[in-house]
Amino acid sequence: MKRLALFIIAALTLGLVGFAGAAEKTKYPAPRFPSYVKPPKSIEDVMPFARAAVRQTGGRTPLGLVEKGTALIVVEPTAEEMVLQAIKRAYEERGVKVQMVAEHELIEVSKEEARKAKEATRGYTSEHGYMEAARWINSRFADPEVPKKWLKERRPDLYKALYEHEAQASPHLKAVAEKLSRQGLSEGLIKYLDNHPEVNAVFFRRGGRTATSRVMQHHSKKFYGNFIFDNRWELMNKAATFPGDVWRLAEERTLEPLAWLDRVHATDPEGTDFTFDVDEKQAQAWAKGAYQQGHLYMFPHQATGRFPYSSVDYPAFTKEYNPRFLLKVSGVFAGTSNHTGSFPRIEVHLKDGYVTDVKGGGIYGEVWREFLKYPKIHELTYPFHDQPGYWWIYEAGLGTNPKFFKRPDEAMEGENSSERNNAGVIHWGFGLRLHHGPDKPLESKEWTDFAKQNGLPNDHWWHVHNVLVTYRVRVRGTKNTWLTLIDKGELTALQSPEIRALASRYGDPKELLAEDWVPHIPGITAPGRYADYAKDPWKTLTEVMKKIDAGNYEYFYPPVKASKTKQ
Repeated sequence: MKRLALFIIAALTLGLVGFAGAAEKTKYPAPRFPSYVKPPKSIEDVMPFARAAVRQTGGRTPLGLVEKGTALIVVEPTAEEMVLQAIKRAYEERGVKVQMVAEHELIEVSKEEARKAKEATRGYTSEHGYMEAARWINSRFADPEVPKKWLKERRPDLYKALYEHEAQASPHLKAVAEKLSRQGLSEGLIKYLDNHPEVNAVFFRRGGRTATSRVMQHHSKKFYGNFIFDNRWELMNKAATFPGDVWRLAEERTLEPLAWLDRVHATDPEGTDFTFDVDEKQAQAWAKGAYQQGHLYMFPHQATGRFPYSSVDYPAFTKEYNPRFLLKVSGVFAGTSNHTGSFPRIEVHLKDGYVTDVKGGGIYGEVWREFLKYPKIHELTYPFHDQPGYWWIYEAGLGTNPKFFKRPDEAMEGENSSERNNAGVIHWGFGLRLHHGPDKPLESKEWTDFAKQNGLPNDHWWHVHNVLVTYRVRVRGTKNTWLTLIDKGELTALQSPEIRALASRYGDPKELLAEDWVPHIPGITAPGRYADYAKDPWKTLTEVMKKIDAGNYEYFYPPVKASKTKQ
């Protein structure tokens, strides 16, 4: 009890404690988008940001963790050459050698073939957020043709929506596209690393760090992180220059309460509202496995069934396995976006931790509802679990840097991964995943064999993003002492006296810790009706993108003189 009392006192000092029944603010901050991200005229414009990036030790691209030797950066087709050259030059200024290898080189095809394959199989924008379902089918089943055939027989209209464009691709381009998948690229990467033993650090892909390191097999310890700093939007902003020690401390303070809580309640203005309880043993296991730089695991299922990341020797894994347990979550997860793009508002209903119904969501919701009826998906029990079924809530990935923002350019590529890096944004993921077997930090053969033999998915994927979530936890042993870890999309730890004091070493903490991006959602953060927005989020998104590109967005931050800024 003495340790608990000290913890509550510390939480009060950090300003995180609230009490049940206390009135909450209902006003959300106005939209924001950074006005300072400009197209570079020369490499010299990029170099200050590149130099900061190669010293950055936080987040999913911690280039600064490489102090010597040779770093390998795997380059995506959309990477900007000037930005890549700036990163290479900045690294070499530090004495770190750099090898940059394009994805198409790893699979030994031409750049033109890779481009054509991507266009043939991914010819859509973020208007078609339902295409996340196609990615799940294509990548989470050992034989995707089985669920594709099942869907085509049941709902030919949905099958057409997901695969009409891909069906027009030649067998050759489909084969190239398969090679460009994570598994295909990893095989090429392993071969490359076998031939280049001088490489001691690898940065690869934009997400899925644990899975990416795992498929690198005997080279997994060389994986240091993803590589997102390949374009001006990701590099030439204040996220790359955000002090690593401030970033790390904010993450530590966010995770610190997890071992002491017994209940979680999360809400957001789009309709998310759920609660779950944890006992003392479960809370401690959650706290043990919740750490991953820039992507904290704010739900126990994701923090278990794995060897946790070390908070001391990141990105190494700890040596003690964290067994999986399943929690009884009840409530609703609602939103209008996922990793691919946008869709009409969806509601995912859960009872005792399991998806029972999906309402709305347009085509995304229609496909999801069909796969709630997929053969054996509810009846069989996955390895290392004590309850049957696949459709469990699994992921709650929390972004932790206030300077990240939703890139306007990636929407035209059918991507929506950038917004999840912003501090306070949570992306919920559904469907089971077990990252490691209990013996070593590699995928369990029992797991993959089970999924393959039963024609079931081997990983989660279905996502719903919440960009304005409020996430509150109750301190164990109390009736009404709550800590607010996220308040309307803002990480409360960033406003604590301790972190503001540390941030003051680098300048004005008010400016350093301020959010550079707040989403534009009519009826919530911006004028308009949410009901209209919820029917067609893409319409609002395209209007905002056009204004940003034209330089006349009324919510630029800092304000632009020519704009009608609203404070």
